[in-house]
Order: sequence, then structure tokens, then C-alpha cells
Amino acid sequence: MFEAELQGNPFGRFLGAFLSGEGSSTKPLLGYICYWVVFEELRLMNLAVRQDCRRLGIASHLVRHAIEEGITQGTTRALLEVRAGNRVGQQLYQSLGFRQYGCRRSYYTNPNEDAILMQLPLTNNIHL
Repeated sequence: MFEAELQGNPFGRFLGAFLSGEGSSTKPLLGYICYWVVFEELRLMNLAVRQDCRRLGIASHLVRHAIEEGITQGTTRALLEVRAGNRVGQQLYQSLGFRQYGCRRSYYTNPNEDAILMQLPLTNNIHL
């Protein structure tokens, strides 16, 4: 999936959060976000943060960056799907202003789980 996103999707964007500082020229990846800017929509596709780096604000920083880029590209709303059992993810998105607007039954597999659909209207004066 990642290879296809990186090489063949003209709408796809990736942003990584890396450990900064002096030392090695290779910096460990702490988290990333994959998102699409498709005409008037910003679609958050995948967000992950290393388990030992969670609760440090990395995920919210990545989402905010995607939203800011979406706004500069003229998007008018952000959309995402999150597992129904991912309460931490839902709380993150709610803290950024996303609201649930629907549910897709049995959307995910391994394990079988519903997808919560969330959206955020985007304007130039949104406060993140």
C-alpha cells in the first residue's frame, strides 16, 4: 500500500516525524501521516506513532500539518475513518474539532470492526 501511495497516487502525501538532534545522519521515524488532497477534500488515510512515543503530541502535530496544507490547497472539509474500538484515536480527532457523521458496519477485518466516519469543516480561520 505504501509503495503504491508513494509512487502512483498524485493526490497522496506523506509526512514523517523524526527524532531531531546531533549524531547519526539517520534519524528514527517516530510517526507518520498519509493523507490525500483531492479537490475540495482532505482525506486522512493513515496515522501512526511509535508506541514508546505516544502521548507526546506527535499525532496531533501531524494532523494539524495535514489540515493546514489542505486549507492552503483549497480544501473545504477533512474526512477520516477510525476503528470503533480506537477510543484514543477518536478522542484525538474530537480534540481537533472532528465530529462523527456516520458509521460503516464491519468495515475493518482482523478483527472485524465498524468504522466511525468523522469530518471537520475547513476554513481559513479554523483554530487548531
